Amino acid sequence: MGQPKHAERYCGSLAPSITCLTEETSAPYYAYGLARGGLKEFTSLNTAKTAFKLAQQGIRGGQVIGDPLMMPGNFIVDQQGIVRYAFYASEPSEHPQMADILGAARLLRSHS
Repeated sequence: MGQPKHAERYCGSLAPSITCLTEETSAPYYAYGLARGGLKEFTSLNTAKTAFKLAQQGIRGGQVIGDPLMMPGNFIVDQQGIVRYAFYASEPSEHPQMADILGAARLLRSHS
């Protein structure tokens, strides 16, 4: 969720061979089945632990872009628009293992 300039900061330098898309509304989140989190998700023990660890490292949240209550997810979509990998976080601090994402991307690449 954001403007093209937000994607350029990350995709341009970290993933120049991947097409990154942006949208300024929550519509894509809902289209992929993501939802807004509530008190339970944002006050979980894991979320508090993660926030504490990051704060100890001097890492603080930046400017909020979009809906701060939107739950995260990760998707790999093929060139036909078919979702080949989906990860739905159960709390804001939950993220998939990078090895899982890369494995799914490699598998997709080997079949295209």
